[in-house]
Amino acid sequence: MKKIILAAMGLTALISSCKKNDLGNIEKPLSIGALQDTLRGTISVNTTVTKKTILLGLVYVSPGVTLTVNPGVTIMGSTGPAIPDTVNLENNKGTLCIQKGAKLVANGTANSPIIWTSEQPVGSRHFGDWGGVVLYGNAPIHRANGATTGLFEAFDYHPDERNRYGGTDSLDNSGSVTYNRFEFDGGIVYQINKEVNGFTFCGVGAGTVFNHNEVAWSGDDAVEFFGGTVNLDHVLMYEAHDDCYDEDEGYHGKMQFIIAYRQTNCDNSGSHTIETDNDASATNVGPHTNAFIANATFIEPSVAQGYALSSAHYYDGSIFVRRNSRLTLVNSLIIAQQQPFAVVMTPTTYPLVANTPSLNDSIVIAYNIFQTNSAAPVVKSPIEGNPVPVATATDNALLGILGGASNGNSALSSLSDFKLDGALKPLAGSPALSGGQNLAALGLPFFVGTTQRGAVRTTDPWTSTGSWISIANN
Repeated sequence: MKKIILAAMGLTALISSCKKNDLGNIEKPLSIGALQDTLRGTISVNTTVTKKTILLGLVYVSPGVTLTVNPGVTIMGSTGPAIPDTVNLENNKGTLCIQKGAKLVANGTANSPIIWTSEQPVGSRHFGDWGGVVLYGNAPIHRANGATTGLFEAFDYHPDERNRYGGTDSLDNSGSVTYNRFEFDGGIVYQINKEVNGFTFCGVGAGTVFNHNEVAWSGDDAVEFFGGTVNLDHVLMYEAHDDCYDEDEGYHGKMQFIIAYRQTNCDNSGSHTIETDNDASATNVGPHTNAFIANATFIEPSVAQGYALSSAHYYDGSIFVRRNSRLTLVNSLIIAQQQPFAVVMTPTTYPLVANTPSLNDSIVIAYNIFQTNSAAPVVKSPIEGNPVPVATATDNALLGILGGASNGNSALSSLSDFKLDGALKPLAGSPALSGGQNLAALGLPFFVGTTQRGAVRTTDPWTSTGSWISIANN
């Protein structure tokens, strides 16, 4: 069993030839002398990957086609050139694009996970070595111009319709992804300053399954949602170079039992655990981005990182809600440590903060436990962009609302006060053992009922089950 070592916290968390099968699917069986396969170009027939495979450049799965990856398989993304090649897509970093109407079925197990990693040898891997995985779906999105579909920003240099997403089917199904680890991917693939994420959801619907997955050492966001309604549970985002959970374009999904852990890795654009936007123009029309997150554990740097806007790389807030987006965050542990801000609201969002958790179309942050060493843990920012540094923050007025008795939030002074074990599970006497709201008892679909707070319940030790989690840094 692999172990997660959270040393900075003083915690140890356990945390070839082809043939057709009887169903007519193409299989790539392991044969003598053929130890490795390659995915390249366009996959236009149902295909099953059964052995170690190179993902060569930009690879597309066509509509109506299912790509299946068997448990225990390792897929290695090609590293590509420093300057993207807009002519020969195979020369770029390995990136898998599941088109609208196609499916990715990658279901590993706790002890036989599917590993997506760099083609570089162990010890020489680095965040951003390869591209990542992009799902395109038919679920609703929001754009400032009112368009109901869009082209993924990382690949819109040429109007390639394979990168189009969005539609009207909130229950759209792009496949099933369970017990996977995505590591050392994300960053520049096809055009400068428009990155691919560790895992990207573009208009992906709630019929898609995504649970028990880890995204580690992403070169940009760990996951980003461009609209859609996909739900996530039991996921770990480790040391993303930018944001851990980035929500845009009217994303309306639910998440439960999620972890973000970061210590040293931050971007030059300001890095957050949650960054939620509506669109870049802060348009106040629906559908508004409005994620519903329950039972999260967010662990920020234990050593102070740069946060001034003049810094080359900096963190500037754990939870950042801006541009007319909304957010519901309940039953969670926000352990900000040396993060300059725990929560930041901007002019379009701080009027939406609800005094009671039952209001609709509002920002509800309730039944959580906060910890921060900052003098201004909750900030009302005067701008929609990255917030001002702590020293010039305008006020801390929202703290009274977020910490009020009606919202059930509380605060602790140090990490040790949470009384978590090495797998982030609450020990006897931990305030995380109670105080949450049982969302299932309230009739809310998707959510598992619990009054415990944080991502790891005593009855569900998912961070220490099996060998699918790793935090190897190269």
